[in-house]
Amino acid sequence: MFSPRSQRSLVAFVLPGCALLTLLIAWPVLQSAFSSLTNSVGAGADAQAHFAGLEHFKALISQASFWNSLSLAALFTITTTIIELLIAAAVALFLYLQKPLPRVVEVLLILPMFVLPVVSGLTFRYIYDPNDGPLSAIFNALGYEPMSPLADSFWAFWAIVLQDIWRMWPFLFLIIYAGLKALPKSAQEAAKMDGANTREVIRYVILPALRPTLAIAMGLKVMESLKVFTEVYVMTGGGPGDSTSLLSLFVVKQAFHFFQVGPASAASIVLLVLGMSLAWGVTRLQNRAALAGGK
Repeated sequence: MFSPRSQRSLVAFVLPGCALLTLLIAWPVLQSAFSSLTNSVGAGADAQAHFAGLEHFKALISQASFWNSLSLAALFTITTTIIELLIAAAVALFLYLQKPLPRVVEVLLILPMFVLPVVSGLTFRYIYDPNDGPLSAIFNALGYEPMSPLADSFWAFWAIVLQDIWRMWPFLFLIIYAGLKALPKSAQEAAKMDGANTREVIRYVILPALRPTLAIAMGLKVMESLKVFTEVYVMTGGGPGDSTSLLSLFVVKQAFHFFQVGPASAASIVLLVLGMSLAWGVTRLQNRAALAGGK
């Protein structure tokens, strides 16, 4: 138990952090919630807010562009999470079971995750450039007409998916590799002594023990995918049309392109609730995985 003096010291240390979190997180959320339930009239000091109830949320339900953005966000999140998790797990298992690579190689593997989203977006935009980009040079060398993925409503989406895979899989790799390093060797050695081969050790010993780590990695990646914005905005701006207008871009367009603060706030609340629901689901999955791994 903490003494009264220690409790006061603890409160003194924690209180500034809580106040900062309230200022940076809680207040914007409350402001968005207020805006989603009101209609603002006027601007500046003369602005007035009139209660609108769930009017903005009802309007979102009837907007095809909102459902398109929601479905694109879901597809982007599911696709990038699955592919990056598989790549990261495969590379981590390979390095864990083989001889350690030189430190410089490990650093090069995780280098993409340190690239800023805006830099990554601009880089891939240059790669996809139909005039001067490396992709067009490859098509020309093969005798084909250069294509512009970012100008095609189908390929533009998969172009941003590829960019995210390149930049974010090392993040999951670090988590999974650290989890593998923390696994006890005794169970694996016992399985090998019983005649299990490498595949059986991975399937029946390593992966079950790694479930909590995989759940953490998946949860963090889902959260990151839901809020992705900068690289997509730099690469396509949500186009062509609305083919890459993820839910985060839909919110920004409503607020700053069409000046529809109420609908934008309502969409942001939907995004917040979706993220919190997924976080809750992943937490339950992680707890179940931890209990299963402990049996």
